[in-house]
Amino acid sequence: MKGLEMIKEIENKTDFVVSWYAKKYNKVIFRVGNMNKEGCRVWETNGKKYMCFWDTVLERYTSCINPTITYKKAVH
Repeated sequence: MKGLEMIKEIENKTDFVVSWYAKKYNKVIFRVGNMNKEGCRVWETNGKKYMCFWDTVLERYTSCINPTITYKKAVH
């Protein structure tokens, strides 16, 4: 698959861009994903917000703490 085709395919599968501060790496991480897979969810424990989402680039589940949604695809 060519580069531009791959980018368009990933974009079509992506609903949002999420970022969070990862203490382990001492930096802010940005990922793209969606909540379309079974097991994806958002919850809160001890005052912290958690999110498990499907990463459309890595094609795997990713979880994060205190996420910020920086882009959300408009529903047409």
